Amino acid sequence: MRFYFVDRITDLVPGQRIRGYKNVAMSEPYFATHFPGFPVVPGVVLIEAMAQLAGLLVETTPEGKDRKALLSIVDRVKFKKMVRPGDRVDLAADLVLIDEEGARVEVAASVDGEAIAQTRLTFVLLKVPAPFVEVLAQERAALLHALRRR
Repeated sequence: MRFYFVDRITDLVPGQRIRGYKNVAMSEPYFATHFPGFPVVPGVVLIEAMAQLAGLLVETTPEGKDRKALLSIVDRVKFKKMVRPGDRVDLAADLVLIDEEGARVEVAASVDGEAIAQTRLTFVLLKVPAPFVEVLAQERAALLHALRRR
């Protein structure tokens, strides 16, 4: 099973920046235990949402085209406010550095214009074996199409 924590991509400039959002619904499975009577989005879910968006940005670059971006470092994470059901979390990622080995991306999350979280993410670029390059490209294209549809 795979969970996507990005509902829509609103802006993408390959190799530079990506913007998107996550609508937080009370039906999210983690709310059953985090916390009953006072549901709060776990910080790790916010990090994963930012990482999913940033990973797509990295994979749209020439260096990331035939590779899979794997999160390797979460650095200087700051959580400023809680995210609750009904919130729309706006996500932003800006590429700082990329080469054939990896990438560094500055990411942030906000709700109603107020900063919720920010961090710097580092990705390793895993070379995909030749027989799977086309499968990866098709999967990525389908995901980008679904998240960018209007």
